[in-house]
Amino acid sequence: MAEADNRPKAITLDDLPSIDDHEGLVDLAASFNGYMVYGSFQGAAEAADRSTRSTLDEVRAELFMAYRVGNHRCDDTLIVMYRELEPYFRRLLVD
Repeated sequence: MAEADNRPKAITLDDLPSIDDHEGLVDLAASFNGYMVYGSFQGAAEAADRSTRSTLDEVRAELFMAYRVGNHRCDDTLIVMYRELEPYFRRLLVD
């Protein structure tokens, strides 16, 4: 049996949605499964909490956790976090 590939889907600048594209925001956040990458809910939450926003995986982990939190709260956590993280995504995707 082959092992599952835990690597997240690669993204480019073209994958970054506008702030008013909720479906695009969900697609971007869900393209990184923090539970798989970090091995558990706790691992993903800790990665997001300790993020220095210096790597794409760190920024994606923060957005993934904001997506999960927003789903549970039924609020706009994802949108708020994307506004904050978008400049980091752009910088890291250009470098």
